[in-house]
Amino acid sequence: MAPPIADLREYLAETEDYRRIFDHLRYDQQTVLPDGATADRARQIGLMERRMRDRIADPRLDQLVAAVERHGPDPDDDFAAWAVARTARRDHDAARTRPVEVLSDFQVVAAEAFPAWRDARAAGRWADFAPWLRRLVDLNLRLADAVGYPDHPMDALLSAYEPGLSYAATDALLAGLREPVLRLNALRQQRYAGRPRVGFPDLDRQTAFAFVRDLTERIGYDWNRGGLAVSPHPFTSPSGANDVRFTLRDDVPFDEILTSAVHEIGHALYEQGIAPELWGTSAARGVMPWLHESQAKFWENIVGRTPEFARFAHGVLAPYLGDHPGEVTPESLHEALVARPTSVIRIATDELTFNLHILLRWEIETSLLSGTLDVDDVPELWNARSAEYFGAAPASDRDGALQDPHWCHRWMGLFTSYVIGNLVSAQLAAAMRRDGVDLEAGAEAGDFAPMLGWLRRHVHAPGRTFTLAELVPRATGADLGTEAYLSHLERRYAPDTEGETR
Repeated sequence: MAPPIADLREYLAETEDYRRIFDHLRYDQQTVLPDGATADRARQIGLMERRMRDRIADPRLDQLVAAVERHGPDPDDDFAAWAVARTARRDHDAARTRPVEVLSDFQVVAAEAFPAWRDARAAGRWADFAPWLRRLVDLNLRLADAVGYPDHPMDALLSAYEPGLSYAATDALLAGLREPVLRLNALRQQRYAGRPRVGFPDLDRQTAFAFVRDLTERIGYDWNRGGLAVSPHPFTSPSGANDVRFTLRDDVPFDEILTSAVHEIGHALYEQGIAPELWGTSAARGVMPWLHESQAKFWENIVGRTPEFARFAHGVLAPYLGDHPGEVTPESLHEALVARPTSVIRIATDELTFNLHILLRWEIETSLLSGTLDVDDVPELWNARSAEYFGAAPASDRDGALQDPHWCHRWMGLFTSYVIGNLVSAQLAAAMRRDGVDLEAGAEAGDFAPMLGWLRRHVHAPGRTFTLAELVPRATGADLGTEAYLSHLERRYAPDTEGETR
């Protein structure tokens, strides 16, 4: 007779194969799917969602997990068995509160809404997407009602992502960042006032992506287990540790390609670093989405906007500049990364006001869910907040309420992961430094192994075994908070001397 953990692993392996098929279907939809296949793809994605949920909620999984639990695997003696049983139990218990009809309906509507969003964005017409968002808001509310919530529908949606997160705590956290960010951004703008935006030679897609491949491989991304494609919005698609692809836009300035690439491989490195003994189980994925964003933000911001990284990246870039090598210097590259103008577009803005972009979206989502904002009125509120936070309203809905596809993919509340990811990334960096890892020296030398090795041990290897609330203190010695992140921003944007901004 096979041991209980073997039976559980066999059951989970098939479930994870469904998930990988689901991920491939969505990746294909956002990169190369013909418009005529949208309805077929929506049906296929809905079917995969139903199959996954049915298997996770099946009483047989409960029995298989219970059999392992009766043997009481000790995390010190058999971490993999303990981790696999723990995540399977957590997923099974959660699935029982989430109606399969709502989950499947959401995936079908979301898949059909994505091309509608893409076309509405291209035309800059909110009215073309509004009917789809109305349906998606209704499905978000149906899930919230099924799960239950103490205060606000967002409580239920946040808990669907991460146990223990609440509307009130998240609202207070976001509101608490508003004034420090505005103050530091005023200092940043004063520092770089009057300087023209750094220009880069126009690199064709093949050259720009060749540079991206070179750079990301040096950081640690394994191209034998990855790939790069073009999509309307950058994203990473993990379909198991051996197939972790990412996408970029090719119609944006070079510095945006650079920061997007470094951001996305943060996600990819996380998935590629999960311990092999967890592969094929529900533990073999990153903690979505908050801890995942911390990995992207660590590489994009903590490391990727330092003068040392700019000098390293410039050395990698130089051979790709052709006849214009002198037009970009390490100093101008660094300035482009930290002096980027505040933008009404989230992925094009500076490191500081990025947080206010998330606050704006939080206000939109919570108002939609509470019924105090109608879908048709989203652009009006969006433009008003944009003028307040960024000093300008978007020229059209394309650069305003239609700039992100996230509502076509995931439940509302997802945007908060970017800010929480920022907080965690700073705490991880502080812990890394306490352990003797020199981030700046490593970046300048192109020696990222100490950083990546630390993250592998403390964050990547256990996959989803621990929740955000458990892993952050395990890795950093402190609960989630704003202190480390605000200290990071102060050092970078309010330096005590006239030296280079870090």
